[in-house]
Amino acid sequence: MAARRPSARITLIGHSYGAIVVGLAARTVPPQVTSLVAVGAPGMGADDVAALHTRAAVYAALAPTDWIRRIPQVRLLGLGLGTRPATPSFGATALPTTGVEGHDYYFSPGTASLSAIAAVVTR
Repeated sequence: MAARRPSARITLIGHSYGAIVVGLAARTVPPQVTSLVAVGAPGMGADDVAALHTRAAVYAALAPTDWIRRIPQVRLLGLGLGTRPATPSFGATALPTTGVEGHDYYFSPGTASLSAIAAVVTR
């Protein structure tokens, strides 16, 4: 997409373990990728935004009722999930989660997270 539409602005969105894929890709994304969004994420493979080595803005959401919070934040010898991106120390911009119940409802109509993600994509 970046090659075919060089003026496009691209947002990568990862839910759950998809956020790890986004995090691992962060350092190699083209300049058209201006935002990374992690929702319901156990980690992004990094300990903070700086460790993603990206110029893209990073956003995160984790609902209080999301079971993914139970996944341990273990990192050993540089391997592991890293810090949850919704943790303040990670440095991502927090997105609201009002109306999100559980792990699978960040994109449900009427949730604050869906509206916030749409706002990031359309900036």
